[in-house]
Amino acid sequence: MIILGHRGYSTKYPQNTLLAFKKAIEYGADGVELDVWKTADGKIVVSHDNNLKKTYGVDVNVKDSTYESLLQYRQEGERMPLLEEVYDALPETAIINVEIKDVEAVEGAYNIVKSHNALKRTIFSSFELKALKNLRRLSEDARIAILTAFGGNASFISLPYYFLRVRAEFLNPPILMKKYIGVKKTRWLIKFYRMFGVKIGFWTVNEEKEISGLEDLCEILITDEVERMLPYKEK
Repeated sequence: MIILGHRGYSTKYPQNTLLAFKKAIEYGADGVELDVWKTADGKIVVSHDNNLKKTYGVDVNVKDSTYESLLQYRQEGERMPLLEEVYDALPETAIINVEIKDVEAVEGAYNIVKSHNALKRTIFSSFELKALKNLRRLSEDARIAILTAFGGNASFISLPYYFLRVRAEFLNPPILMKKYIGVKKTRWLIKFYRMFGVKIGFWTVNEEKEISGLEDLCEILITDEVERMLPYKEK
């Protein structure tokens, strides 16, 4: 099973920063999950939200700003990184799940990954199905994951259509679905989806009890608690 640090090792270090990504790998994660947007001057930056109020404490939108202007803001002393800096900073063995928050960031993100010869170890995920369709048009080789919230962007019936439409390799559902519908129904749903050839990457799994009963039905755990989830690497 693959363990990915959610926004890096985000319980111990400022999320979506080079420090959090490096520490996730240092503590034993196979890779990291991160989020990207496109700035006003065309840079692909790593940030969970367009607005920086929650993470950097400023009412500033990434898409309306130049990258140079964003460098003045800090999370516990850490600045916002460029996507290409993440690939430069992490080992060439690190798996990187690039969540595309901004449809306009698709081409730039793809070009960065391609320039680092990292297509095989990169998973592109998104809630935005348009982003995934645009990505598939750019590349036959891109590894795609459909992100879904419970009761969110794609319904029980429509998900298989999108698997086939974008030729998704993964489905990344929330582990909260187990809480809402129980283990038996979750297992049934996951088994149904796996019939379409997709692998499963649950988010965000931070405790053993959350994944209990589903360990045999997933290939990836995305977690804030890197060290706590390390035992699952051997399962």
